[in-house]
Amino acid sequence: MKNYQEYITRKKTEYGSKFDETDLSKQFIPFYENGKRIEIEFSYGEKKRGTIGITTGWEPAFLLMLTKRSTGSSYTLRDNDKIIKIIN
Repeated sequence: MKNYQEYITRKKTEYGSKFDETDLSKQFIPFYENGKRIEIEFSYGEKKRGTIGITTGWEPAFLLMLTKRSTGSSYTLRDNDKIIKIIN
């Protein structure tokens, strides 16, 4: 299991005052931590399933990781994206 608060603490130590977590939508934190697959409806209407990952760097964003083997994703998650189903 991942720990969101440990991640935030580590990144604040790494980047100092430059670190900005404002783009991390709070609704995705539990799914980042527990690794459950969810179905998302993006603000533009598309639906996708996956797990939640997070970008690296001083201004991180949550990502929808489509498979267990994914190492990156072009699906960034924002406040206006909706969780519509918990898969497992």
